[in-house]
Amino acid sequence: MPAINRSKGTNASEEYLARLADRSFLNLWSYPNVYRDTMVNGRRAGKELCDLLVVCGDHILIFSIKDIGWSEHTDIEVAWPRWYNRAIKKSASQIRRAERWIAQFPDRIFLDSACTQRLPIPVPPSDTRKIYGVIVALGAHAACSKFFGGDEGSFMIAPGLVGDAHTNPIASGHPPFTIGDVDPKGSFIHVVNDVTMDIVLKELDTITDLTEYLDRKVTFIRSGRLGAAAGEEELIAYYLTHLDNDKKHGFVHPENRPWRSNENITLDKGFYSSMVKNLQYIRKKETDRDSYVWDQLIRVFTDHMLAGTTIIPDGSPFEIAKYELGVRHMAQEPRLYRRGLSQGILGLLEIAHKQQRTFRTIFPPPEKPANGIGYVFLTLAHPPKPLLGGYEQYRQARINMLYAYCDSVLYKYSHLKGMIGIATEPPPDPDNPSEFSEDMIMVQAPVEWSQEHIAELEKLCSHFDIMKEDRIRTLHISGIEYPDV
Repeated sequence: MPAINRSKGTNASEEYLARLADRSFLNLWSYPNVYRDTMVNGRRAGKELCDLLVVCGDHILIFSIKDIGWSEHTDIEVAWPRWYNRAIKKSASQIRRAERWIAQFPDRIFLDSACTQRLPIPVPPSDTRKIYGVIVALGAHAACSKFFGGDEGSFMIAPGLVGDAHTNPIASGHPPFTIGDVDPKGSFIHVVNDVTMDIVLKELDTITDLTEYLDRKVTFIRSGRLGAAAGEEELIAYYLTHLDNDKKHGFVHPENRPWRSNENITLDKGFYSSMVKNLQYIRKKETDRDSYVWDQLIRVFTDHMLAGTTIIPDGSPFEIAKYELGVRHMAQEPRLYRRGLSQGILGLLEIAHKQQRTFRTIFPPPEKPANGIGYVFLTLAHPPKPLLGGYEQYRQARINMLYAYCDSVLYKYSHLKGMIGIATEPPPDPDNPSEFSEDMIMVQAPVEWSQEHIAELEKLCSHFDIMKEDRIRTLHISGIEYPDV
């Protein structure tokens, strides 16, 4: 397929946003400077939709970033409303316009101003999509830090401040550099600056971790449970250090009891700075290093998809809508689960060079089904003697074996909805380099297993000599987000 030409941003601030998005949401789902096609004087003309669009599964994130210089020589009661209108209110209007366009014309989003290359990722249907608006307002960080006495320079959060009251600090009773609900008539719009944007995507650097936080933050703010917060980083710290009854992060009562009527809390400075100094937090970050093997594996496939260099061994055409689904499931795994998946891969590769074939599968147990998707990892060494069909024959045989493994696991563990299979060679020998590739498939569990399907599966397992009960060893593993020191 042709290469997908993504913008890298048209100025320094947009380039900064694009780099953060690539690191957190990964390149196949992040598109800077996308366009909507409009008619001007009878001709199609592209108008920028937003500065960054992230589409992954049912989640759509619309980013608007503006770098507006702060006027040091103007009274702050005048400078703040001017800056707010240019950096935040204007961005909010862009996000609302983008929301309306996506709702009306989801198939008319383009990567270029000439509107020749459509957004390659499908926009989720209206009944399942969840849209998040995020404003990144740059240019006032130093003034904000100075105003609040030399702190980190993040905006104060006050849910009681709504709409145009932001531009009248005296009447609203809130100081400048305070953000509340900028447009309460629509979906909540999140506002961050360079300091808090970096923190948000440092602590919540997967699409699932981020959107779960944003969902719970909106509920918390609009429920009236938050009186005020000294900054976005304090909200994040409180969220990450509190669990609800389902053992998920949330804005629960500090005494771990139900909220009473008209009860709220205020988060002062110090939650985040205390968290990052905590030894268990430091240990978490150290343990998370392994998890980025998963991110690298995703990029192995998405880099080829974007470059148009994905090869299907049987010669069939590559369809991004078909193959994106598998890597999307991989990209939707939260950071903690990626840690276990990565450790599974690393453990497999440590022993893969000792044998011809190595197989490992990881999936959620029946009592915690999550999305019901499991993973099969397979390494298969090249045969000792060259095949008549060469490397392509080896690779096709490897894919056939991978299908057999995935089907067998689905049949054996009926609570699973699907399997993603990933196959490669054992780690290459630097003294004897050979061809090296990675394959990925996704297999959905059938609604009902027919006798023909079962018989074919048994035949394949016998042919490949796989899934013998006496060779299968099952281990139950669990991960602790904040390990003991």
